[in-house]
Amino acid sequence: MLGGLFVLGGGGAVACASGDGKAEPDLREVNTDVEPLQRRFGAIGRLSDPHWLGYNPNDSGREWIPDQDPRIRVVGVARLPAGAVTSIVAKPVHAFEPSVLPHPPEELAEFLPEDAAWVSSVRYDKLITGSLYIGRFHLSPTTDHVYFDTVNPEIVTSTPSMQ
Repeated sequence: MLGGLFVLGGGGAVACASGDGKAEPDLREVNTDVEPLQRRFGAIGRLSDPHWLGYNPNDSGREWIPDQDPRIRVVGVARLPAGAVTSIVAKPVHAFEPSVLPHPPEELAEFLPEDAAWVSSVRYDKLITGSLYIGRFHLSPTTDHVYFDTVNPEIVTSTPSMQ
């Protein structure tokens, strides 16, 4: 018997048992652990109430040989303390501009604030990533949320003086 993941008509997913009878995990399960995000995105500020995914978008789950250069996408949304986003966005050095979220995964749709007014800044992205990995960070001053979409995010120990 082969294990696998079937997507149900209503958009739900169910894991099937593998040959040894164990259920295979859903690799696109929404995570709520703040610690891995806080370590990687510490320059943003104190994160709370996160909902995020970490997965290889190029992995269909059908390969026999694992990807030798996996590109792990870490994408999600989290809250910042009240007023934190307004404080960040107010700094002219970042040059924030209105933005639109680029195709958020459907697993995260229910966690995105409806009344968010997103802004982003290439300069701010570089501050957070330390130019070590690909990442976009959209902030909403109206809801104090950050939406992040990154590939292979690393822990950045120091950031340039742009704060």
